[in-house]
Amino acid sequence: MRKTLFISHGDTVIDNEFTKWITLKLIALGYEVWCDLKFLDKGVDHWAAIEREIRENSIKVLPVLSVFSNRREGVLKELAVAEKVKKVLDDDAFIIPLMIDQNLSFDDINIEAVRLNAVNFRTSWAAGLRDLLEALEKQEVPCSSPNPELTSLLYQQIFLHDKGAIAEEEVYQSNWFPIISFPEELRFHEFPRRVIENRNSPGIKYPTARYGKYLATFAWEYDFIDEFPETSTYLSSWSVRIPMTDILTGTIKETNFIRPSECKRLVVDLLNQASARFMVEAGFRDYEMSNRLAYWIEKDTLERDKFNKVQLLGKDHENTWHYGVSPSAKLYPFPVFVFSSHIFFTTNGIDLIESDATQHSARRRLGKNWWNGKWRRLLMALIGYLGTNSSELKFNVGSEEQIVVGTEPVTFVAPATYKKPIKNTLSEEVEISNIGTVEEIDNALDDIPEPE
Repeated sequence: MRKTLFISHGDTVIDNEFTKWITLKLIALGYEVWCDLKFLDKGVDHWAAIEREIRENSIKVLPVLSVFSNRREGVLKELAVAEKVKKVLDDDAFIIPLMIDQNLSFDDINIEAVRLNAVNFRTSWAAGLRDLLEALEKQEVPCSSPNPELTSLLYQQIFLHDKGAIAEEEVYQSNWFPIISFPEELRFHEFPRRVIENRNSPGIKYPTARYGKYLATFAWEYDFIDEFPETSTYLSSWSVRIPMTDILTGTIKETNFIRPSECKRLVVDLLNQASARFMVEAGFRDYEMSNRLAYWIEKDTLERDKFNKVQLLGKDHENTWHYGVSPSAKLYPFPVFVFSSHIFFTTNGIDLIESDATQHSARRRLGKNWWNGKWRRLLMALIGYLGTNSSELKFNVGSEEQIVVGTEPVTFVAPATYKKPIKNTLSEEVEISNIGTVEEIDNALDDIPEPE
């Protein structure tokens, strides 16, 4: 009984990657599949095995058609045999071409009789898989229950045989930016109660935090005279000062005044306040997330919405996307600001879309096609803009005090690397990696952007 789907293909990288992918998807869905990437061993009479498979076992032949495979002698020979079998079986749908190449039109397919059966994978692998499954179901091609164990084994054999770790060092760039210098001291000013309670009033220039009856800050006591005139008579000797070197090196002693862990918590709080003030002063709008604030730029803030030739916002259908960041400080394992990346959406480049659900859906749809290289370029362009292409960002935390942050990210060296996957197959491999039914493919297609 014929029940095998025979996959014929060219030998380019893209042809092979697609063939591996479609083979595993069909096997995972319960179909019996034959392709030479898996079933031909060295030393075997390849053509005899191929011809026997087409003539005796195949219920359908699925040629993967690209500009290259459409002219490849091996593919044409396989199709010639398939044409003969088609006539014997009197099955006009025996050959179902899978079109994967944007540069190959339906008019260019060599086998005239199969044009109407061709399935289009050129704009979306997910959409093509859905259409292929519908065609196979209509043709009543046998399909058994999915076999996850077999699929996992074949994945290891087909996809991962040349994708193991490579013993070669690779440098990884992080989103950590080193804090180069701190003020010399963390200061605790014993100001009047009114000052402590109104420390967050508009007009307060520098980061502050409450610690009992003290105002914790990097600023000097005289930095608050304009906002709180009553501090003009305050004496410097009334303040408690803790050297930052002691805090950062962990040599601060446990005292009745403050625990070391509480001291570090206050430092992180002040650092985060400093970065927030810096972002707002740089002209960024804030966006309130569940546990932090993120920052983005309105349209027309940058010339042509770019910096260093990197586009930081742009059109997304009728809306506008904006790249943004949320900086957060950490002291362990060493002092850094972590700049996490985000995407936000406005209706016109200024007014944010109010619905969190719409923001999330749009962010997921657009962002899943952005890989590490793009995120890295966006982050470095934004950091360059913040620092006006200098080597430092300077956060004012007092009239004479600054936090200085480097604009070159921390890098890490790994002892191994890996073979990079094919760029233009990544998004859909991720998007439909766990799809098991036609209904699930339809759901996944809702999240795949239309080609521009």
